[in-house]
Amino acid sequence: MPPAAPPPDRRVEALQKAAARVVAELAGVADWPARCARLGLPAPAADGALYIPFLGGGLTLRPPDFLPPTGAPPVAAAARLLALHYLRAECAVTPANEWVTFRDFPGGAFYWAPFVGRVIQPLPRRFGNRLDALRAALAPFAPQWDIAVPDQLQARVPALGPLFLQLIYRAGDDEFGPTADILFDAAFRRVLCAEDAAALAGLLTAALRP
Repeated sequence: MPPAAPPPDRRVEALQKAAARVVAELAGVADWPARCARLGLPAPAADGALYIPFLGGGLTLRPPDFLPPTGAPPVAAAARLLALHYLRAECAVTPANEWVTFRDFPGGAFYWAPFVGRVIQPLPRRFGNRLDALRAALAPFAPQWDIAVPDQLQARVPALGPLFLQLIYRAGDDEFGPTADILFDAAFRRVLCAEDAAALAGLLTAALRP
């Protein structure tokens, strides 16, 4: 008897269904060069493929199905959905160079505690006061390091399109343990909902390992 097929990943299925809805919406976009310019993205390739800068690297998706073209790296379902939500934005996107917290997104204050528990708190548990280990873990994400402050790490990470996340990490002392925070360029509020913002920050922090 052949081995039983693994059970379906319900979360991936949900992400794929959500992506299919956005793909249907994007079918009406006629001028991708203009939209890419408005969103701060590179112009489409000769074959129509779109390159979306994402967490220090990039994703390549090609209309009309918005899947990676042959030979391009695979794209995780969560990352693809975030890229599609970004491509769906109708507004012009430029960095605001102002920082907001997750609480500043509509609905973010209500989900603040789960956001902290799932996205922020794992970092101090993993890294403690090992700032050098966190710095090394961030290196693959092409961070821009801000002015050094003793016992603190502050890095801007290219996150989505032209926009950045900012990670602030403070070592602990005899009285208080280490703390972390994630800030968002204020322009994110024009293109992502709170759920998307949490997913984007969560992909970054989940990938950071000693």
